[in-house]
Amino acid sequence: MDTKNQGGEYREDRVDIVKNGDGFAVGYTQKGEWLEYTVNVQAGGKLPFELSYASGMDNTSVQLFMDDEPITDTLALAGTGEFDTYETFKGTTTKELTTGEHVLKVLVTSDYVNLDWIAFGESEGSAEDIRNGTTGIVPKIAAGAAGAFASVAGTYRVFDLMGSELGNIRLDAGATLSDLKAGLKAAGFNRGVYVIRNASRQTFRVDLGR
Repeated sequence: MDTKNQGGEYREDRVDIVKNGDGFAVGYTQKGEWLEYTVNVQAGGKLPFELSYASGMDNTSVQLFMDDEPITDTLALAGTGEFDTYETFKGTTTKELTTGEHVLKVLVTSDYVNLDWIAFGESEGSAEDIRNGTTGIVPKIAAGAAGAFASVAGTYRVFDLMGSELGNIRLDAGATLSDLKAGLKAAGFNRGVYVIRNASRQTFRVDLGR
C-alpha cells in the first residue's frame, strides 16, 4: 500500500520485512496486499500445507492462489498474542494442483499478520525442521537412499534452499551420498546445504558441510 519497506530489514523495496529471531518475515501487512512467487509443483493433487504466522490481533486471514485461481478458502488465523510469537496453521488445498511451474499468490485479506514461511506437501520431519532458517517454499525431500534417488546416470540440477538454481552435476547410476558430495565439490560448490533434483523432479538435500 506504500513504497517504503516499513520493517527496514533485509532489502530496499516496497515489501515490508521484519526481523524474526535469526531470520526474517513479511510484516506490516494491510488488507489487499499480496505477494507472488514462482514455484515448481512436484506432486499433483490436493496438497497439505503449513503456514507460519504471527499476529497481535484477535483474528487475521490470508488466501492462497495458484495462477490466479484460489487453491484455499480464506484462512482464518487466530491471534498469537504478539507479533513476534509465531504459530503454524495447517491445512489442505481445496483444489488439485498440477505439476510444473506455476505462480503462487499470497493475498492478505485482513490487516496486520506477519508471514514467515509456507511449506507444501509431505516431507521427512516437520516443515519447521527442514526449513533451516530460510524463507520460501520447502521442497519435498525424497525418502530413501541416495542410490534410489540417483537411479540413472545423467545431469542433476542443483538449487539452494531458497529455490534458486545454481548449476548442475553429473552422476553415475546408483550414486551414493558420498558420490553426490564429491560431485558437488568437483563442480566447485562450497560448504553449505544444497537441494539436488533428478529427472523425475524428486529432490534430495545434501549437507556439504558434513
